[in-house]
Amino acid sequence: MESLDDRASVPTDRLLYQPRFDCRSGQLVGATLYAERPDGPARFALHELSATSLTSLREAFSRAAAWSQTGNRPIALAIDAQLDTLCAPTFAQTLNGILLETQFEPRKLDIGILTHEPDVSDEKATALQHLKNCGIRFTLSAASPAMARLAWVRRLPLDGLDVPAHLAQDAVDDPEGISIVRALVSRAHKLKLAVCAEGVDTQRVATVMIALGCDQIRGPLFSDPEPAEGFEAQLAADRRLGPDLLRGPQPEGTLLLVDDEENILSSLRRLLRRDGYTILTATCGQQGLELMAAHPVDVILSDQRMPAMTGVEFLRKAKAMNPDSVRMVLSGYTDLQSVTDAINEGDIYKFLTKPWDDAMLRANIREAFQRKLLNDENHRLGAELADANSELERINTQLKQLLTERERQLGMEEAALRLAHSALAVLPVPLLGIDPGGMIALANGAAETLFARHAPLIGLDATEVLPPEAAPLLNAGSQSADIECAGHRFRIEARPLDGEHGDGGLRGTLLSFTCRRDTP
Repeated sequence: MESLDDRASVPTDRLLYQPRFDCRSGQLVGATLYAERPDGPARFALHELSATSLTSLREAFSRAAAWSQTGNRPIALAIDAQLDTLCAPTFAQTLNGILLETQFEPRKLDIGILTHEPDVSDEKATALQHLKNCGIRFTLSAASPAMARLAWVRRLPLDGLDVPAHLAQDAVDDPEGISIVRALVSRAHKLKLAVCAEGVDTQRVATVMIALGCDQIRGPLFSDPEPAEGFEAQLAADRRLGPDLLRGPQPEGTLLLVDDEENILSSLRRLLRRDGYTILTATCGQQGLELMAAHPVDVILSDQRMPAMTGVEFLRKAKAMNPDSVRMVLSGYTDLQSVTDAINEGDIYKFLTKPWDDAMLRANIREAFQRKLLNDENHRLGAELADANSELERINTQLKQLLTERERQLGMEEAALRLAHSALAVLPVPLLGIDPGGMIALANGAAETLFARHAPLIGLDATEVLPPEAAPLLNAGSQSADIECAGHRFRIEARPLDGEHGDGGLRGTLLSFTCRRDTP
């Protein structure tokens, strides 16, 4: 492994940065690191701890730290690493050394774990936890075989889950695939993992991924991997997601009407468009699911008796795709048992009958939108509370680390003080410490012997112990004098002691006595 003394004379891969955006604020929050290759950019991965890869890390960490300071907000970096590399005996020490050297915050380093192992050993889990304790974050691809083993995932100190491009595209191409991604996102959030949608290349994919609850998003729709200068320009321009993509309740509300009779859909559109809703229509359940895949839907009003898929069956699938939607049946046909089961299971909010009363129908739909807005607000408040708790936990962790560091420093200072006292006690040169009031505050063994007639010396006024000609030394700066004490001639060196923190105040004077053996 390369030592920290090996420097950037080692050639590096040309690094590229692909922006990552927060799906709630729309802000550019970090970058996924790529290495430029002859056949196209490849995600930067640590397959081994080579000099080249570690030098590349130094470059990337230094840039991210500088960007964070310039923009007054932390910029995160995402890289990949083989599980065996992460668990190498000296990897943690080497990585921490580079983080300290570049002043890049460990909590802003996101490492994607690459592994095909069917299980993880206790030793590797412990090694990863050690890195986690340093503040480093770990993610795992949703396409990894390890994701199929919940027990395996729980053994890893994960912070996030990546939804790869092909899963995101499958969710858009096949409405049934939305259930898969939603289940992944739901499972990740229950495990308190953040979710990033990767490889997003169209507006439709972006809309669906954000609607499904992804926390971050990246892909060629927003930016290809680019050199540091291009990424820095995006930071300087405060690049953000468009407001049309950001998740959250939409003021106008989106209503999906599903009925196999066109005249019914036309009547409902005429009745409800005055209320300002965005209205989507479908003539069958499958078409309704396809519309839900492409648009965020707040309220669904569906007929019950339709070909190929009943209203209850459609609304069950709609709930799996978007459990936050409010779902209602409007039908002149009543299969009492299936409708009752659907209501009891939470698939249907209300059952309304045909023919309808216009005022009553509008009131019920208005109530459904109010219910949706209330649910959205509860989700928003819950997310803010979770963010606040996470931030408090981070601050508490920092405070504990600061307290631990302070206790360590105090312990070192106390040990140094004890050592200094021990050294002074046995030092053969007499030493006296005089406080600003002229009292002896320190006297080593040699001084006690020299002035044995006055011992013990601590607490006495210095003028009671020292000969009169030494008095001028107590009230001046650094100086010296030859004075006779106890029948011997000494060179007395007076050195003023500075106040705490170098504030210019004086804490007293230190006198040292050196016997002048050249004097008879």
